[in-house]
Amino acid sequence: MDNQEKYKRYVAHFDMLGFKNATLRNPDEAWKALSSLRACMDRVLELHIKVLSTNEIISNRIKAYIFSDSILIFTLRDEPKDLISMLVLTSQIFADSLHACIPLRGGISYGDFFFNLDLHLFCGTPFVKAYEIGEMVQWSGIVVDKAVAEHYQKNPFPKSRGSPIIIQWDVPVKPYGKKKFWVVNWSVIFRRNFKKELPISVQDYYEAFKSLFGPYENLPADVKAKYENTVNFINSNLG
Repeated sequence: MDNQEKYKRYVAHFDMLGFKNATLRNPDEAWKALSSLRACMDRVLELHIKVLSTNEIISNRIKAYIFSDSILIFTLRDEPKDLISMLVLTSQIFADSLHACIPLRGGISYGDFFFNLDLHLFCGTPFVKAYEIGEMVQWSGIVVDKAVAEHYQKNPFPKSRGSPIIIQWDVPVKPYGKKKFWVVNWSVIFRRNFKKELPISVQDYYEAFKSLFGPYENLPADVKAKYENTVNFINSNLG
């Protein structure tokens, strides 16, 4: 494995909320959603980021791979511009997917990460941690680990209309209860994407996902709770 690389990196794992049930319910709609998710990812990866304070242009700092509804994203190194790329581009993937009626949940972690691009092999504690924290939470959102939050606090870039993009939040978790996490405040970043007046109702928010998952009233209680928790986050931070 001569092409193996090991370096401390920022690593993210995302997947689609409810993809298994969507596939069992309507494979054609699930395939359309998966194709749209791939298109969102490819489009975002081509973006360039301009740092307004320095006029620096940042590009080509992350790699991303998708398998079914799971997305692995990692940075080339752990420099400040890598963190900027990770936070900005993963947030954009999340928002663009939401616009395409695809709810995502994800986690971002930091640490030693190995990969071999020739063999498509990936391994490291941040990969495991990103997966675990993303799967633990009961909502559609982005959780980051303590190391990512600390790195952001040392270099608090960028902000969205004066608000930090990483905040602490009591996030509902499996099997019950709440846990305080550092999270990406995507609702503030993409405030202009919301067309409904606040507060947004759960039914209005869910309407975009109806064709994929079916009527809201037919959802199991635990699935309804994920949408309720997401809407609570939106209204609390935009209200």
